Amino acid sequence: MEIYSLLIIFFSFIVGVVASTEFDFGTLTLSSLKLLGDAHLGNNTIKLTRDLDVPNSGAGKVLYTKPVRFRRPDLDFPASFSSFFSFSISNLNPSSIGGGLAFVITPDDESIGDPGGYLGVMDAKGGQNGNIGVEFDTLMDVEFKDINGNHVGLDLNSMISSEVGDLDSIGVELKSGDLVNSWIDYFGSIKKLDVYVSYSNVKPKEPFISVSIDISEGILSSFCYIGANLVVFKEVQECEEF
Repeated sequence: MEIYSLLIIFFSFIVGVVASTEFDFGTLTLSSLKLLGDAHLGNNTIKLTRDLDVPNSGAGKVLYTKPVRFRRPDLDFPASFSSFFSFSISNLNPSSIGGGLAFVITPDDESIGDPGGYLGVMDAKGGQNGNIGVEFDTLMDVEFKDINGNHVGLDLNSMISSEVGDLDSIGVELKSGDLVNSWIDYFGSIKKLDVYVSYSNVKPKEPFISVSIDISEGILSSFCYIGANLVVFKEVQECEEF
């Protein structure tokens, strides 16, 4: 059995230069979170997939219930934001296929994408437009041109990542059972997204992925929801703390 233990630590979002929205998933009450798909409460934890006896794939999503403003009509650039979260993937069954998790920004708080390689971020019919996902994927999916089963990818309205990084290159193994830390920063004024990954809780000096992108051009709505998706392939995943 493979268990995804996900601990979301902190999200901070800054709109323009005068307003901000900040929240800490570790201190939020259940009423401040929205559970979608296979996500459910059990044994004082939020489980994001169902424990079934038959082989299956499933997807769960947890969102902060209040939308966050990413665009303002008086500004010609989108909001800047910063996030930090930690997670671990442990108790890997060597016969299991794999799975993944994703930090998501979405305009839709009512639906979840398909399981499998879609990671619950998007669906096979091409829906879920306007989504931004940073995936931490343990499955090499040829359909989506994954480079291996240990990578980080930036997904913009497509599960074929527009930017991808091989975690083997920095000595990080998603399925090691060790705590993995990630920082995601977007600079609205210069339209640049940086993703940092490390075992250390000290932010690396250089980003693991850095890409120039204007998230306001056909990707991001004025108001969006923040959260995390987890997908399981014949396994069980749960969030130990939010």
